[in-house]
Amino acid sequence: MKATEAQTDLAPKILIVDDSPLNTKLLKFILDEAGYETVVASNGEDGIAALEAEQPDLLLLDVMMPDIDGFEVCRRIKKDPANENLPIIFITALDQTEDIVKGFELGGVDYVTKPFNKKVLLVRIKNHIDLLTSRRKVERQATDLAAANRLKSRMFSIIGHDLRSPLGSLKLSLDFINRGLIDPRKEDFKDTVIKLLQSTDEGLNLLENLLGWAKSQSDALIVTPEEIELRDAIESIARLVKLNLDNKKIQLDLNIPEDVLVMADLHMLNAIVRNLISNATKFTPTGGAITVTAAEDGDEVVIKVADTGVGIPPENLDKIFNPNVQTTTEGTNKEGGSGLGLLLVQDFVQKNNGKISVESTVGEGTTFAFTLPKA
Repeated sequence: MKATEAQTDLAPKILIVDDSPLNTKLLKFILDEAGYETVVASNGEDGIAALEAEQPDLLLLDVMMPDIDGFEVCRRIKKDPANENLPIIFITALDQTEDIVKGFELGGVDYVTKPFNKKVLLVRIKNHIDLLTSRRKVERQATDLAAANRLKSRMFSIIGHDLRSPLGSLKLSLDFINRGLIDPRKEDFKDTVIKLLQSTDEGLNLLENLLGWAKSQSDALIVTPEEIELRDAIESIARLVKLNLDNKKIQLDLNIPEDVLVMADLHMLNAIVRNLISNATKFTPTGGAITVTAAEDGDEVVIKVADTGVGIPPENLDKIFNPNVQTTTEGTNKEGGSGLGLLLVQDFVQKNNGKISVESTVGEGTTFAFTLPKA
């Protein structure tokens, strides 16, 4: 009856607290043979200290000990809410009914009298370890379910609010064209087409972020690192966002050496840079500038995206990377935003073994800096 039959990875750890060297030696031999990891303490005070240091999965506790007895040890242990679910099995020569009842009333889950039967003891230990394992599994599932529900609620919120805006604008403009309220022959028709393209791009960008973030949060995203020429990758992204930059007459400068190589997932790198440039574009007024730089620093490459935009108030800097805080801020041209893009950036940077930080001055601009491993 091996402990590993009830556990998956590490062997369960059992703390033995008994003042008799003969008893502790026997129990340790039996439990080690059964595949458990054991820790031994020879008195109550040492047992409490060992509990805090070792964090066992189960406690075998003698009652009659010289300093403080096992009942008092149990009372002190159970006083701490962190030990509420710790299984404590009393193993003692005391076999009176009042002693057995007292042990259960203090929080013990079982009571074994000496001399004990080896097979019976092992069965009882295994049952309580299995119960503890099942409890922990249920708790993990509850935590995962709560996280999934938060993700679902966040997605519905974004779909219901942020995605509705570009789609609504797109539908309205197309409806005006269909009803003849916008004449394709007039000069301002080009402006309408540009707005249609912007609404389409905004909706598509939000949808891509939404899907990417959902995959990442559900651990369905696979990271595939490869050697990437950073300048070529960022130049490719710059071409994709050129329309929005041109519309606001924002100058984009790329100061990236040709020989800089990074080790990262290309899809994730594209999403990181695209979101940072799009975010900078959104909060930079017409005629502003965005600069992307890269420099090697030891085993890393530091990439910075700096803008001359409106800046971020100091009280909001800690919020932009906090998934539990939903921030929605309009851009300088009333562009919508869910804050999801920066969360995705942070997540993708971390998944590629990098770090991200932000510095900002209201009225002067913002700089996002992130690192990636050097190839």
